[in-house]
Formats: sequence, C-alpha cells, structure tokens
Amino acid sequence: MKSDLKTDANIKKFYIITALAAFAFYTPISQLFFLDRGLTIFDMAMMGVVWTVVKMVLEIPSSIVADRWGRKQVLLMSTFLTVLQIVTVIFARSFPIFVLASIWSAAAYAFRSGTDVAFFYDSLKAQNKEKDFEKLWAKQQVYSQVPFVISFLCSGFLFAVSPTIPYWLSLVFLLISGALTFTLVEPKIYSPVGAELKFLGQIKESLLFIFKDVNLRFILLFVLMFSLGSDISYGYGQIYLKYLSLPVVLFGVVFTLKSFVCTVAANMVPRLRKKFSLATLFGFQIGGITLAYYMMVLTKNYWVGAGAIILIAIPHGFFEISKSSYLHQRIQSHQRATIDSMFSFILSVIFLVVEPIIGLLADRYSIKMPFWGVAGVLTVYGVYYLTNGYKRLEVTK
Repeated sequence: MKSDLKTDANIKKFYIITALAAFAFYTPISQLFFLDRGLTIFDMAMMGVVWTVVKMVLEIPSSIVADRWGRKQVLLMSTFLTVLQIVTVIFARSFPIFVLASIWSAAAYAFRSGTDVAFFYDSLKAQNKEKDFEKLWAKQQVYSQVPFVISFLCSGFLFAVSPTIPYWLSLVFLLISGALTFTLVEPKIYSPVGAELKFLGQIKESLLFIFKDVNLRFILLFVLMFSLGSDISYGYGQIYLKYLSLPVVLFGVVFTLKSFVCTVAANMVPRLRKKFSLATLFGFQIGGITLAYYMMVLTKNYWVGAGAIILIAIPHGFFEISKSSYLHQRIQSHQRATIDSMFSFILSVIFLVVEPIIGLLADRYSIKMPFWGVAGVLTVYGVYYLTNGYKRLEVTK
C-alpha cells in the first residue's frame, strides 16, 4: 500500500491546531468564575449532569457520522460549538444561561471525542506509519505544552484583572485553530469489504464487539474506575484548592505543572512499553491515583493538596496513551471512533448518578467528603485489579 501523499501534512497541521486550541486561559479558573457569578457547587454539579446527558445523546451518533461521512467535518463542528460555549459563558448572568453553555460544551466534546484520535490514526495509516501511533500521539501533547504553560500561568493574574479576559483571549486562539482545520485533508477510511452498515447496525456490531472480547470488557471496567478518579479530581480540583485556601494567583501555576507532568508522563509510555507490559502500567496507574486521593483527603495544607493534584497527572498521562494504544490495536478502522465513544458513553451513565451526589455532599459538608468516597471505590477496585485484573491483561503484549 502506497503512502497517501495528500494526508502527509495532516499530522503537522493537527499538532498546530491542537496547540492553538490549547490556549485555554479560562481552564484553571473556570470554577472560580462560576462561583464569582453566584453559582453554588450543586449548581455546577447539575451543569455537569446536563453536560453528561447531552454528551451521552450525541457521543455515539457523532462518532458514527465521523466514521461514515468524514472526521474533518465533525472536528469543524466541534470547534464551532466550543466558540458558542465560550461566548455564552462570557455573557451569562443566570443559571439557565450557564446550562446552555454547558450544552454547547458537551456537544463540542462529543463531536471531538474519538474523532480526533481516529483522524490522527487513519492519517498515519495512509502513510504506513500506524506503528508509530503511541510516539506521535504523545508528541502532540509536547506541542501543546507551551500554550498550556503560557495560558495557565497567566490565568490567575488575568482573572484578578477581569474574570472575562481569560475567555476572550481563549476565543481568539480558538478561531485561528478553527480556520486551520479547514485545510486538513480527509484520510481514507480503511473499511473491510462488506462493512457498510446502517446507523443502528453499526451500534449493534460495535457493542457486540466490546462485550464478546474478554480483554475489552475488562479494560472497559478499568477505564470506568480510573476515569472516575481522574475526572472528579480535575472537575472539582479548583473547588478543592479553594477549600484549602490556595491563593488564586497560584491556581495557574498548579495547573501548569499538572499539564507539564502529564505531558512528560505521556511521552514516557513508548519507552516504558519496551520494559513493562500494559498490565503493569495499568496497575501503576490505578495505584498512583488512589494514593494521590488519600493525600488529598488526609491533608489540610494547600501545598500538599496542590502537590497531590499535580501528582495525579503522572498516572493520567500514562493512561491517555496506554488506553488509546490498547484499544486501537484491537479495533477495525470503520469502528474506531464509534467504540472509543461507546466507552465514553458508558462512563457518562455513571456520572449521571455521581455528579449530583458530589454537589450535595460538597455543599452540605465539604469537597473532601465525596473525595473520601472516590478514594474508597478506587481502593476496592485496586485490590480487585491486583488479585484478578493483572493476570488477565498480562497475556496481552
């Protein structure tokens, strides 16, 4: 199979597009912004519920659209929806308007989730370079590191000047990123002969593919448990640091270090895979995030708490690369975005229940209360993984 010359520039352009979108000045202070506009933690939790419902509704259909009709168009739609989200947040003054912004955000995420990885992988496959996926997918985090550092370090200071400035600056870079997305070339989708499925048929085939494969079933459970810990620590990390009285100007520093550590960890995976199995790496990930949670709930010192938030980036960086590599080695091209999104869909079902509980417990007691619950769940699963999961995954290479 000859290299598809039309897609040769896709990878470099993808790096630039991702880097421009990474100028998200609002990320480290978004929850502080919501609190400043009068929202409660429970309000934010309910926004999370709305976000999850919308993502669930759109996750799989958007990925099937990406698999069947083109990833570039879906990526463009994701950028457009993110623009709507940011503009809505800037002018929001009431809870219903913030909910609308959450809807745009969820739709944007759903259209991008799975599609970006599928676009990247098939662009590599068109060049006969799919074997380099782990290394090159991790590399895109390196190119995003400078924008992350600049925007995150500035976020706290910009917020102190005006809460809306971080959003306006982010919007400028996002629009440039969207303009460059138009120049991408749609990679050939490598479907086997006879794989043209109807919409519902593709869902059925993908679900059967997941639940008939013992390794995919087991890794699905791992993804659910790890993502529970990772997403909650990220989603409520700002509230946790505010609870510990971390100065607002240091929020950007903490999340800059978190981003940097995550990038370094992600780029270590290709080298670590030469010495350790995926089972060992997955075990480190679940153990590392569990220990970080106990650090957070047992301390009252904001330096220790901030350190724990940063340390979670190590297993998270490993997770992003090893999970994607494990899945995409076992999924056919015409199902790649769909199955990836199904994993995310199932996780969303869990968060429909979890988010309101977190909001209620945090408002009634403190953010540490739901964190204790997550630490307990991760502990139970960690024991299960060490006694059962490790052996099941050890057979894979």
